Amino acid sequence: MTVDKRTKIVYVTSSRFKEEENKVFVANCKLANGTAVKDLFEFEIRKVPITEMLEVDLHVMVQAEVTNAYSQIKVPCIVEHAGLIFQDYEDKSYPGGLTKPMWNALGEKFIEETRSSGRRAAARAVVAYCDGKSVHTFTGETKGVLASSPRGARKFYWDTIFIPDTPSGKPGDKTYAEIVESPQLGLKYKMTKLSQSGKAMLEFLQFLKKEGQPSLWKETR
Repeated sequence: MTVDKRTKIVYVTSSRFKEEENKVFVANCKLANGTAVKDLFEFEIRKVPITEMLEVDLHVMVQAEVTNAYSQIKVPCIVEHAGLIFQDYEDKSYPGGLTKPMWNALGEKFIEETRSSGRRAAARAVVAYCDGKSVHTFTGETKGVLASSPRGARKFYWDTIFIPDTPSGKPGDKTYAEIVESPQLGLKYKMTKLSQSGKAMLEFLQFLKKEGQPSLWKETR
């Protein structure tokens, strides 16, 4: 009988887009030493209802969310949240955690109402991990610019307006949504080469590989 030695990670999210991206991330991404994520880790998606805070600072937001999630399921778990950081408001991390409610309210008028056509911004993601004893956060960031109007059919919030720089740091010409629907690029390209969420998740996995699970959970599967 073969024993699965992979570390199990409970990922709390109700987003079908995040679930889709996680599958591609696990299947294709590698740690810094070249080890495939899929060889060391397995993810379990839990659709646990958690209340999202109205908070600019993404770190504060995800720490509260993962604590809430852990209090419900009582096992180590992660949450992830991403937002846009306008370059000229980087010191205030704005709009950060407010990006999602702003997008929900403004929709395709987001660019017009925030006067952000051509504006430099960073897509920032923070993964929060709660092991029952403490909370750790891990950040990933991708620089880019905001389009003049939404482009692309994949309606994953602001993916239709964020144009990431290329992996080499040069200005890009496609929004995340357009990249995902491109036959030459696709979701695999987004997750392996660009995604701020993928970068944050890899930072978390590097930590977990080094630190291991807390002693309280080492015998639990």
